[in-house]
Amino acid sequence: MSDIDGGISAPFPQQVTGFEKSSGKGHRFASKLWLFLLQSFFVLMLVVPTTFQTPRGVFLVLIAGVGGVLALRAWRVHRDIIILWLLTMLVGLFGVVWGIVNSAPGALRVTSVYLVWPVLYLLFIGLAHDPRVIKSIESALLVGIAFATFMALTVMLAGLLGYGSIINPLLEFQGAAFGNYGGFIEFRTYGLTTVMYGFPFVLSVILVRRGELFGLRKFGIYMLLFAIVFAALGSGRRAFWLVMLLTPFIMLPFLQLSSCYLKPVPFLSLTFKSSVLAVLVIAVTIATIGLDPFALVENFVAAFQGNEASSGERFKQATSLWDKFSESPIVGHGFGSTVDVVRSHETPWAYELSYLALLMNVGLVGFLIYSTAVLWVALKGIQLSRKNTEFAKLFVPLITALSAFLIMNATNPYLGKFDYLWVIFLPVALINAYLTRRPKYD
Repeated sequence: MSDIDGGISAPFPQQVTGFEKSSGKGHRFASKLWLFLLQSFFVLMLVVPTTFQTPRGVFLVLIAGVGGVLALRAWRVHRDIIILWLLTMLVGLFGVVWGIVNSAPGALRVTSVYLVWPVLYLLFIGLAHDPRVIKSIESALLVGIAFATFMALTVMLAGLLGYGSIINPLLEFQGAAFGNYGGFIEFRTYGLTTVMYGFPFVLSVILVRRGELFGLRKFGIYMLLFAIVFAALGSGRRAFWLVMLLTPFIMLPFLQLSSCYLKPVPFLSLTFKSSVLAVLVIAVTIATIGLDPFALVENFVAAFQGNEASSGERFKQATSLWDKFSESPIVGHGFGSTVDVVRSHETPWAYELSYLALLMNVGLVGFLIYSTAVLWVALKGIQLSRKNTEFAKLFVPLITALSAFLIMNATNPYLGKFDYLWVIFLPVALINAYLTRRPKYD
């Protein structure tokens, strides 16, 4: 079998000598070590906040070092992915340089997000060219979601039962906090973003693998989904509630366009049963926690009216960002630029409205290139998922969760950190794994 056209890879031997057999064993050991380190780091990244920068940085350097050695022999990235990556890197490079030219205060500070981390992720993508590696990362993802959900529920239940003064100091590294406002509650953990990502991901996993889940495995993943819903209703996060409402409408098109699609009768039956079950679960959860459904609805709607402090600031921010974008709509003002509204004196270039900020930074040209790259991931993934069921079972949860995460990112700049760039790069790694498949020689 010949190489798939368009793949860029290190050469593999056609015949295996005694020396190569020995090096093959060493290579397999290094591969297993790298995967174990990657899974461990992935779980920690989902659970442990960025405040632990030094130990996480050492861990990341170790993974990159082992990966760099492996890349000399086993790195493969498809031509199309390389092209898209180069285009986005050019936008990043231009945005940083243009920001420096325009004296943007944060131009150099954002270099890691737009130039350094994409290089590191491309290294990982090229090494994760076996679908089994993606499955291993998916397992780590589920473990991380479970841990983050457990900590979120711990903070919430401790607050409800009056043990917050005991539990919150123990989870200080998570920024644990709880508030009860009569009719609705809210709590905070740094890992709550992982829980938010977990809802569309876990729900999609249940649907695409509906014929494979039995016994304890089925019970465990259903309980995880219920725990996420329980945490969502008590979190007070309107973005979380919006994600829950939109997820079915995001997930079903991807599901039906894949080889895991549901036929009309099962589709209608599942839709009806899921709707009834969702209403029951939400009603039971609201009653159990003691929430006021009217207060919840009022709190949710208030986010779109601009009457409260947080949403009002975002409305002001939107106007200021748009006015600055209008001054240079084609190429923007460069990364690290600021506008009149300042949300943080330490990082005045950071804004919650990340897409408007991106428009202001790199203009229409840069914004369209970034958008095209994400659109390519969705379209190429749909094309592959129609032909390959195993690919679809991995891709549908990832693209559903990515789509939901992009909605969340519109009002919170999650993708401005290394911790959540994987949300984009993991589906790319999956696509690359199937586009560069080739026979094993060792």
